[in-house]
Amino acid sequence: MAKNNKRTAAIRAACGTTMWGIGGVLANVVFNTSHATPAWLVSMRLTWAGIAMLIFAIVTKQPLLRVWHNKAHAIRLLLFGLIGVALAQFTYLLAIFYGNAALATIMLSLVPAMITVVTCVRERTMPRPIDTIAIVIALVGVFLLVTDGNPTKLHVAPIAVFWGILAAVTGAAYTMLPKKLLLHEPPLVIVGWGLIVGAVFMNFLAPVWHIPAGLHLYSWVAIAFIVFGATFLAYILYVSSLKTLRPAIASMIGNLEPLTATVLSIIFLALGFHTLQFFGIVMVLGAVVMMSWTPKRKIQ
Repeated sequence: MAKNNKRTAAIRAACGTTMWGIGGVLANVVFNTSHATPAWLVSMRLTWAGIAMLIFAIVTKQPLLRVWHNKAHAIRLLLFGLIGVALAQFTYLLAIFYGNAALATIMLSLVPAMITVVTCVRERTMPRPIDTIAIVIALVGVFLLVTDGNPTKLHVAPIAVFWGILAAVTGAAYTMLPKKLLLHEPPLVIVGWGLIVGAVFMNFLAPVWHIPAGLHLYSWVAIAFIVFGATFLAYILYVSSLKTLRPAIASMIGNLEPLTATVLSIIFLALGFHTLQFFGIVMVLGAVVMMSWTPKRKIQ
């Protein structure tokens, strides 16, 4: 029975992370075929997915308002919504806008390395040897992806790399900011309010009712999937799997996001990578697997 539960949780996590990868590619398509901007698409994504998430929380009878009764929790939730959700989504879509979905999602794979560095600095400890090796491998992998082994010539727009790095930084904030909140509140409540807080902020930049030109029927279908598939449903599937899966397994399953984005970008966006760039992608993803590794405890 336990094995079946773990298998089901792994399938949920895999479906959620795959949807994230598909969502990134669809965002790329929307940008390429219309005048939609990253800010407007983030507003759409956070607004409607946030409303759907809170409705889901109400239907499942979760404590929706309790988090706001604690001042410290409320402040942390506001920071999570602004930095960990709004800015994380905005920088990620800017990386797609100026680069492509594959590059943006692969840069997000640097999040575990950044979390490791921040944790070690904050706790004044040294990283595990395997983490140090993995961080070096990840950095070399990104170098190969961006330069194809030639440091005098970038194969990726510098502005795309800039937003990709910022997306990884804010992605680390998305993981670290809500940790204390999740000790007291249901994950979907925190994610739902984070989406709504982020939506309020983003609507000041690009209101959802300011519809950009050039959107066709297939554009709206893609946007609907980004909102309800790659955000609302994907978060529910992934977060619900964390109750059963070990963090290391969940982290490795998370590699399906950049893999999905890369494969679909090659197929549907005619995106080509050179040999060394492919090797760089493998190195980055391999580094994530290395940092997810936890040695088994010996039985005394």
